[in-house]
Parts: sequence; C-alpha cells; structure tokens
Amino acid sequence: MQKNQTNFKSGINMFILRMKGFIIIANRNISLITLWLLFAGAVIYNAQNQDWHKSHRLIKDDVQNYYIYSAAAVVYHNYRLEEVHSRLPSDAKNNIWLPRHIETHRYYSKMSMGMAMAYAPFTAFAHYVLVPMMNYPADGYSPPYKIGLLMSALSFFLFGLWHLRKILLKYFSEHVVALTLIVISFGTNITWYISSEATMSHVYSFALVVYLYRLIERWIAKPTFGLTILTGLIFGLIVLIRPTNIMFLVLFFTGSNFIERVRFLLKNYARLILMMSAFLLVWAPQLIFWKWVSGDWFLYTYNDEGFFWNNPQIISSLISYRKGWLVYTPLMALLFAGLPFLWIKYRGMFWQVLTVLILATYINSSWWCWWFGGSFGNRSYIDIYGIMALSIAAVFQAVANLRKSWLNIAGTLVLAAFVSLNLFQTWQYRMGLLHYISETKVTFWKNFLKTDFQPGYFENLVNPDHNYGVKGFYYPVTETTVEEKKLLQKRVEINRAYIKDYYFRKAAFDKNVQELINSGNYENKADSIYSAWAFNEYRYFEKRNLF
Repeated sequence: MQKNQTNFKSGINMFILRMKGFIIIANRNISLITLWLLFAGAVIYNAQNQDWHKSHRLIKDDVQNYYIYSAAAVVYHNYRLEEVHSRLPSDAKNNIWLPRHIETHRYYSKMSMGMAMAYAPFTAFAHYVLVPMMNYPADGYSPPYKIGLLMSALSFFLFGLWHLRKILLKYFSEHVVALTLIVISFGTNITWYISSEATMSHVYSFALVVYLYRLIERWIAKPTFGLTILTGLIFGLIVLIRPTNIMFLVLFFTGSNFIERVRFLLKNYARLILMMSAFLLVWAPQLIFWKWVSGDWFLYTYNDEGFFWNNPQIISSLISYRKGWLVYTPLMALLFAGLPFLWIKYRGMFWQVLTVLILATYINSSWWCWWFGGSFGNRSYIDIYGIMALSIAAVFQAVANLRKSWLNIAGTLVLAAFVSLNLFQTWQYRMGLLHYISETKVTFWKNFLKTDFQPGYFENLVNPDHNYGVKGFYYPVTETTVEEKKLLQKRVEINRAYIKDYYFRKAAFDKNVQELINSGNYENKADSIYSAWAFNEYRYFEKRNLF
C-alpha cells in the first residue's frame, strides 16, 4: 500500500515537472506559438466562410484587373487581352473593364503586373491540380482558382508574420513580439484583407515590405552577391505591385547615421547597379507589354486620375468618419506613442518609422481618391504596418520594463477591448452595417456596436463626389451633407435608369433577391443582414421617387 502511494506521488511530481518544463518552453517561444495561432485563426475563418463559392468575393473590383494577367498567362496562354476577354466566363467578362489604347486598339489592364506575378504560382497549382481534382471548368474563375488565390494571400500573410517576428525579436522580448503580432493581425483592418478581400494587394505588400526591411538589414551588414540580387528582385516586385511603394527606397538611406549610410551606398555602387538590374528584370514583362500596347515603354493607365500634391487631405485621410485611418484602426495610434521610445533607444529605427509614416501619409492623402474607394478603413496604410510595428512594439516594451503588474493587466484589457472592437467592426463591414464609402459622424455612431440597422442610418449616409474629387476639389472635414445629398439626388435624377440597374444588381448578387425586390414582398424575407442592407439602400432611392 505504502509502495503504491509512493509511486503515485512520484508520478504526480513527474507530471508537475514535465508541465513546468512545457510551460518554460512555451514561454520561451510564445511569439512563435502566437504566430501559428493567428495563422490558424485566419485559415479557419476563411474555411468557414467558403467565399470561393460566392460570385462577389475574391475576384472582384481591383482584383479583376490584377488577376487578368495571371489568367491570361497560366490559363489562356495568350498575352492579347482582347482575345482573353472574349473567352472569359460571362460573369467575369461583364464585370471587368479593360481600356483600349486609342491608337493601337489593344486592350490593357489599369493595374500593373505585380499582383499577377504573386498570384501566378498559386493560379498554376489551381489550374493543374485543383481543377482536375475538383472537376470544375478550367476557365480561370471557377472555385478552384479562387481557392488558389486565397491560398496565396494566406501564404503571404504567414510569410509576413514570420519575418516580422524575426525582425522584432532582435530588439524586443518574446511576450512583446507576441502582443505586437496580435495587434497587427487582429487589431487592425488587415483582418479584413486576410479574409473577405484577401486577394487585394495589401497583405502581399505588407509581407514583402517586411521582408525587404529584413533583407536591407542583412545587406547593409554583408552586401553579398546573392543578397544584392534578391533585394533588387523583391523591391522590384513591391513597386510593380503598387508603384507608390517606391517610397520604401528611403529604407536604404535611413539608419542610425545618415552620412555613414550614404557613404556605404556610394562605396558599394557596383552592387547597387546590380541591384537595379534585378529590379528592372522584374519590371521587364510589364515594360515590354506596355511597349507592345502603346509603342512607349511607359504607359500611364489611370487616365485623368492623379495626385494633388499641393492639396493633400491629411486630416480626412487620418481622422475623418468617411475613411479616416485612425478612426477605423485606432490601435495604430500606438505608433505615435512609440516614437519617443524609439528616439531614446533606437535612433535609426525612429527615422525609418517616421520617414515612412510621413511619406505614406502625404502620398495617400494626395491621391485624388484619398478614401481609396470601397474598403474597411483606409486600406492604403496597410502596406506600412510592418514598419509601424516597430514603434508599437517599443511602447509595449517600455510598459513591460516598468514591471508594474497592474499596468500590464490594465494595458492588456484595453488592448483586448480594441482588438474585439476591430473584429466586431470587421463583421459589421461584412454585413453592411458599416458602409464601404459613405460613412458620416451620424451614421458611424448610429450603428456603433449594433448588430442591426438603426433608424435614420441610410438617410444620413453621404456619398463622396467623384466628379469633383478627380479634379482635386473636396468638401470640408465637417461634411456639408445637405449639399452632397443635393448633388447626389441631382445625379440620380439625371441617370435614373443606370442607378436603378446599379442598385438592383447590387442588391445581393443573385436572382432570388432580385425577384423579391420586384415582387415587393421582401419585408420579412431577408436571409441575412447583408441582404437587408441592400434592400434598404434600394428602398432609400425608391422612396424618394428617384427612379
């Protein structure tokens, strides 16, 4: 009996020791565990949504223009986009608009090829593996292709988190890095862009910019031939994805000592020439295509859209209710709190964060459409999140260094609240409870933390005036909603047939819903909040006899 009790106690002690060892190991690798949990969460969420079966998800809006190059190369083996367009499935053909060059009459895409290059390996996997396996049409747009694109987005998300963790661990503790990864992944609007609109360019740019930062660090320490080529290729792809990303060139010059960095670059001019050659190699297909389309090596594809450098809408870009970055992603305000800590301890990093932040804000707010179309929050800032994470981590490290338990607990609770808010508002946006383009102060607070539409919501939405915006004229920060509504109603009256058709098609993207609207018997038949939003938006115009 006594022997059994001894064995039992010995077993308990052994179990406790093993658990302690497991906790110690987990504690030492908490950032890695967090990374995989965040990735698993994104995968599970997308698997539950199954957006690859929905016509209005994954390949839509800008993605159609990114993806057409990938579909042309991998699926149709044809660089003549006019011929590719004629062979597209009817839905894709009707939804994509391809400009035609006025002289050569050749089709081209408004977007550059960078995203198509990122998509291409996954499109090939879908075309040659998933399509035969799942028995779907090999047309470039059936569900297997959307699965392939979603896999690409999630792979880049994991790639970005992996390298961001590596960078942060050089300067900050495991727990601080884990917390920073959580904030970036689930506390900002990148959450929307790793799920419902994962195939947009932002998570790709986020990941590649993080990788570029790490490559530059390594290249400065040891400028080998391989690192030189790789850095040039990655930077070329980043700029080809979004040409304004040329601003990340400043990462080569910013550091602890600007003069020393310039001297280093001048000393290694031969390697810089090699790097520029690698950069241009990535751009070669695009330049050749533009030459074939237009006769010129460079083709500006945005027509009358452009930047107004002397009229940046900085306040609107940052804090407006329509699409203010810090209104819809308030946790990013932490980066401003982190700047003093970077100045004190990591002066070079301070200049990197500050310079990128200033450039991004100026460029984004100078674009004619500073709200960047339909999006959750101001999506244009997502590309810089990896750099901004350095400043956020500095705040967390400063608080952790105080070793005040009550402060750590309070801070964690506040962060949890804001992460929860972001996840909830991401759900609201998917359901239509946050408008993609027309939010105002009134509508924002009407539906704040609400799971259903509140009275007066639709009446107080304010559409941006694109006709004036493209000319660089904007309404003041305190929006003159009455005037904007008058302009909206005037345009609707002029374009009744178009607007009616637009909202009819928008009303849920399927014939059943359209039939419900036609019958007028849809009051209690909406099967989702999204459909209810579409009905109400349709009725908003209908009630005012604007049709």
